[in-house]
Amino acid sequence: MSSETSPVSEAEKAVHPAAELSADNGTIEANLPRNPGEKETAPPRKIHGVLWVLVVAGILSSIFLYSLDNTVVADITPAAVNAFGDVLKLPWLSVGFLLGGAAVVLPFGKLFGLFDAKWLYILSSILFNVGSALCGAAPNMNALIVGRVLAGMGGNGMYLGVMTLLSVNTSDRERPGYLSFVGLVWGIGTVLGPVVGGAFVESSATWRWAFYINLCVAGLFAPVYLLLIPSVKPRQGTSSLALVREFDIVGAVLSSGAITTLIMATNLGGALYPWNNGQIIALFVVSFVLFILFGIQQTYTIFTSPTARVFPVQFMRNWNAVLLFCCAAAVNTAGFIPIYYVPLYFQFTRGDSAITAAVRLLPLIFVLSAAILANGHLMSRFSYFQPWYVFGSVLTLIGGVLLSRITANTPEGQIYGFEILVGVGTGCFIQAGYAIIQTVTPAAEMAYAISFMMLAQLSGIALGLAIAGAVFVNSAIAHLVAILPNASREQLQLAISGTSGAYLQSLPVELREVATDAIVLALQKVFIPVYVGAAVCLVLSVCFTQRKMFKDAVAIAALTSFSL
Repeated sequence: MSSETSPVSEAEKAVHPAAELSADNGTIEANLPRNPGEKETAPPRKIHGVLWVLVVAGILSSIFLYSLDNTVVADITPAAVNAFGDVLKLPWLSVGFLLGGAAVVLPFGKLFGLFDAKWLYILSSILFNVGSALCGAAPNMNALIVGRVLAGMGGNGMYLGVMTLLSVNTSDRERPGYLSFVGLVWGIGTVLGPVVGGAFVESSATWRWAFYINLCVAGLFAPVYLLLIPSVKPRQGTSSLALVREFDIVGAVLSSGAITTLIMATNLGGALYPWNNGQIIALFVVSFVLFILFGIQQTYTIFTSPTARVFPVQFMRNWNAVLLFCCAAAVNTAGFIPIYYVPLYFQFTRGDSAITAAVRLLPLIFVLSAAILANGHLMSRFSYFQPWYVFGSVLTLIGGVLLSRITANTPEGQIYGFEILVGVGTGCFIQAGYAIIQTVTPAAEMAYAISFMMLAQLSGIALGLAIAGAVFVNSAIAHLVAILPNASREQLQLAISGTSGAYLQSLPVELREVATDAIVLALQKVFIPVYVGAAVCLVLSVCFTQRKMFKDAVAIAALTSFSL
């Protein structure tokens, strides 16, 4: 914070309600949105230098572990099946992690707006590590699934904590650069997940250490968490009991139930159960009803209040905030489908192991990370954000179309080129929304803004991968059943998941080639949502009414709002 501050005026409070949030000494925080020509103030934090580097490194390490856990199961599933059996429960290993994270995003987002972000972050880290410990020590598949759900919940809290801690401890000009590091670390962890998991599976440490490693890293940075992370109390002076009473319990339960049932239905339908199965239909119906009830409860503030509700309904009247949400969901769908399915393409067409196939994803990850960093630093310097969305959408659109036209014999160099197009395109704005949303909404609603964007991100990833998975499984099995009529559905499901290459390798060469072509045909359809998501982003990106950062957010919102 700047050493020279001025008293909070009533006019300033009217424009920036956050001015009275963190100003326990009657001064305005330095990290409020400013006009482009206004002089930059000092970062609003009390620690600097090596200590600040340790804080950033410590909290970013948790993002790395969270993203690592998201894909680490890619290589440990065969070992888990060998240890426990229950092959039909395999989809739950990935679904459970997404389920735990997405179900608590709105409640956790509200909690970060009420309580000390430091201790919420630490509690989330503890929950994540409890889940990791349970996964590592799991005696059966059910315990492993429960551990994955707990780890997903804790990981979501850590992610929100990192975004909050970096946002409140950086100035407007710094913030996009720091938040871009989150995307960089997330991308690295995501691509290294299969590599780390495969390395542990092949080592004497066994697959269990793919989860135990989380506890080791958390223990290493525990002193940083406890001693160096600054406390962030958004409601200074308010008792904990009063804050608990403000929490929207009804909204939290309805939102968690609606999101949970929707993710279960979309991820398990067509994979674990047929789409016309009564349980899947029931899940969709329950999800629809809960979303309706949640919308009514939040809009009319039933059992809650406008300031206490878990969902920022007021954002739905802010045109630019709505566009940012939709773009974030669409670009994460476009960005994560190739991360999951390009390695699978190489496993089937080139016979790669999961580790080798993951390494082939490095062109995408390198350029994605570079683009995220460039966006974070250049966007804040030149203020304009709309060109990043337009240019990135065009590149992603081209790359997605090209990926949807690959064949089993497409040269590797061309695949890498398509990866680069998608990586640069999505990297231009996949992480940008977290910084921009804070300039188009009131500063007092920062916690709402972060959880709003994280809901968009997780929704895009979860639903995008669910749609892609359903398309791939149903299309591939439909083609393979005609080619391999004697194979059971369980055999085919294991084969197309990449966990049972032995079955395909046991087929005669000509039959194996036909089966591979059928799988690649299904993969072509998987990449269709990539360019559809990019097209949605391109259309929406030209509709922004605010094109620059660092403007008067409230005035802009008033001009661009529309009624519910």
